[in-house]
Amino acid sequence: MTPLDVITIFERLNAKGRADIPLDETVAGFAGWLAEAWSRLDEHEIALLTSVGATLWREGFARRHK
Repeated sequence: MTPLDVITIFERLNAKGRADIPLDETVAGFAGWLAEAWSRLDEHEIALLTSVGATLWREGFARRHK
């Protein structure tokens, strides 16, 4: 699987309306998953995934404070 394949999956889920989960729930779910997976991840994976989480959190924060 390539990054483009994964982006295509994201696009399809969005087009089907299956990506309509509130951002706060997404961040909480992602944080829970990441906390459980933390000990199995290497430094690069942790850096990447915490960056994704921070981006999701920032977008949710921006939406709440508009």
